[in-house]
Amino acid sequence: MVHVLIEAGGMVELTHTIKDTLGFHARSVMLVSNECARWKSDMVVAHGSREASADDPIALMGLEAHKGDTISVKISGPDEQDAADFVAHLLRRL
Repeated sequence: MVHVLIEAGGMVELTHTIKDTLGFHARSVMLVSNECARWKSDMVVAHGSREASADDPIALMGLEAHKGDTISVKISGPDEQDAADFVAHLLRRL
């Protein structure tokens, strides 16, 4: 399940608990980074105290998110609502 929060400044934040037994692994990281790079909005993925640009697969791997961990995605920019809808759909598949 993906939770969506729209903050007062217009930024959208999504949270998602990883269900894949392999965690946030190479295949899912590449899928997320490739799809997030298509949008004009800035997207940052966070896990614990670590943050990574959503379009940087190496940085995303560095988050070391495992099954049961919760990640958040902060989205801000000109197409943030459409990007948030897409990313929410994408995360539900992981």
